[in-house]
Amino acid sequence: MQRRRVRSSLSPPTRSILRYSLVSPPLCTCQTNMEAYAPTPRNPRPPKFSKATYEVFPWGVNDPVETAQRKAERHGQIVEHPLSYGHETAKELGDTVASPAGWHTLPVSLDPSAESDRAAMGDSFWRTTNTTWGNNVFAHENWDGRNAWMYNRRPEGSVEAPTDITFTPSVTFSYPYAPQPADPEEDSMWEAQSHIDATVTQLFYTSNMVYDLFYRYGFTEAAGNFQQYNFGRGGAEGDADIANAQDGSGFNNANFMTPPDGQNGRCRMYLWNTASPYPDGDMEAGIVIHELAHGLSTRLTGGPKNSRCLGWGESCGMGEGWGDFIATSVRSTSTYSDYAMGAWASNREGGIRNYVYSLDTTINPSTYKTLDKPGYWGVHAIGEVWAEMLWVVQQRFIGTYGFSETLLPPVPNADGSLPPNDFYRPQTFHPLTGQANPLVPKHGNTLLMQLVVDGMKLQPCSPSFFDARDAIIRADEILTGGDNTCALWEGFAERGLGVDATIVGSTPWGGGVGQDGSKVPAKCGSSSPTPEPEPSPKPKPTPGNPDEDCRPLPWCWIKDRVEKWVP
Repeated sequence: MQRRRVRSSLSPPTRSILRYSLVSPPLCTCQTNMEAYAPTPRNPRPPKFSKATYEVFPWGVNDPVETAQRKAERHGQIVEHPLSYGHETAKELGDTVASPAGWHTLPVSLDPSAESDRAAMGDSFWRTTNTTWGNNVFAHENWDGRNAWMYNRRPEGSVEAPTDITFTPSVTFSYPYAPQPADPEEDSMWEAQSHIDATVTQLFYTSNMVYDLFYRYGFTEAAGNFQQYNFGRGGAEGDADIANAQDGSGFNNANFMTPPDGQNGRCRMYLWNTASPYPDGDMEAGIVIHELAHGLSTRLTGGPKNSRCLGWGESCGMGEGWGDFIATSVRSTSTYSDYAMGAWASNREGGIRNYVYSLDTTINPSTYKTLDKPGYWGVHAIGEVWAEMLWVVQQRFIGTYGFSETLLPPVPNADGSLPPNDFYRPQTFHPLTGQANPLVPKHGNTLLMQLVVDGMKLQPCSPSFFDARDAIIRADEILTGGDNTCALWEGFAERGLGVDATIVGSTPWGGGVGQDGSKVPAKCGSSSPTPEPEPSPKPKPTPGNPDEDCRPLPWCWIKDRVEKWVP
């Protein structure tokens, strides 16, 4: 098959720049969500932009089949061909806090594709594209599976002239996604590649939604997020996510490379040869979210300049667990359900993990001691246990505080104030300084998401389960004054990580033997209370080679197989 390399066209740039004045954070040992106010912009501002339009599988739904099923339920229809049924129209999010210039605009000086054109650009600062290329993400195919990516194929959206309402050109990305069964294998590959424009559009859309979501929970420029330009808000620049769709270096796989802040992250998404037509990992949001969560947890744990803190044992396993937990949280609804990871791509109802995520211990029996089983020394198995614990804790929070239909906070007004909303608790202020305290999410699913992200910032390098648990509890003390200390202890204790959980002795494969603990601190009123917990024990280091997904290379390549499955 002849492959055509297409260099995407770029529309004329505008001539403005946004800078932000510095604001002092509240008196808090960690910066949590986006504070009670937005940074105050100074003129000139980023260019006004019309939100791009995409035909995609919508945010919050996991895969094409799930999208079609939900859509059919709304309209009372029967789904016969789900792959061609689920596309919907979605708009660019337009979050002017997380992405002030939108998803398709970046400075000429930080645009790697503009190196040969900078002299001709004159004093123009911004460059706006009509393709999947912007300040957060560069998305494209990578059929050859090589490191070269700059001029790989990416779709070009249709551009509509500005109107009296939009003032700026608007771009639409609309490509059908209706792959048909094919045989033999070569035809299945061709069928998948013939939908590459839809695939890259989906990867670009999902990735930008994820990064805007992460930003609002505290993964900002100063915290080490992935952006080409940081708008004067701290952190190292020039590190947008290089997102490879249909990467040719493998099948049934995905991975994310997280170098230190200031160097581009790289996400590789693969086709899965588990069915005909080939499922495309780019189309399963849970896999994409899982991968990008590696960048979140790696940059936040130990600081953005240190990419080595999640490279071994339990810490590396928790990197997998955070990815599963966040992916499952994004797709969950107010009606409780159990969830599998990677079920659509792998063509397996139970997905790619040992168990689906469930409150029912007969369905998912994972506890802390599960890590002692011989099959649980791999990082994905370790991650399953951690994700299950977080899932149980989150459901407790939802039972207390209710469920938010969206994890995305409201976008602030132009002056930095928030519009009336039901997302946050009422604003509070520090009693001594009068300074606004960090906003506290109101609902159970959003509150725990905030505490999990804050916990990543507080935990030490190479954290154990005990360290990560304690960091989340500490994050709650900082954010809410400890309103949820007992709820957190009870949730972790339900899956064996109570105050009496310990590690003793050793195992044939290294490390210690974990002992479940079901007790909570005495102040929590348990039927079997214990004294206040002592400092958590440290697991013994595991000798020998680390799991292949967590080799401590200079860039700490956190390669995530998404539990490769061979049919």
